[in-house]
Amino acid sequence: MASSVVIVDDSKFQTMQLGRFFSDVMGFQVLATGENGEEAVELYRTHKPDLITMDLTMPKLDGRGALTRILGEFPDAKVLVISAVKGPLLLDCLSIGAKSYIEKPLRFDKEDFVRDFKATIGEILQSS
Repeated sequence: MASSVVIVDDSKFQTMQLGRFFSDVMGFQVLATGENGEEAVELYRTHKPDLITMDLTMPKLDGRGALTRILGEFPDAKVLVISAVKGPLLLDCLSIGAKSYIEKPLRFDKEDFVRDFKATIGEILQSS
């Protein structure tokens, strides 16, 4: 059975790019996509995916707020932050419980980037 993912980003281009990568390259089932933190929480509740990816800067509820809510309800949730944000906010999200971080811009045309992205996903899914 294929692993499942929910993708949340306020950029439709990023969501589309990630959706293609997860389905075509990783063989994941993309269960749903969302555009803001409130949708991230609701989509996680509804689908309980193997992995959820989310940006940090989103409308309605930012990624940190969504991460806190998701992990508050589902402590075993596997959240991958995909964002251009660095520094204290990112470190805070990792300390709250995000499993890892991928920096934007996404460079799926670069072999090293794709290899590292795949390895990161593998490590997240193997973690308990």
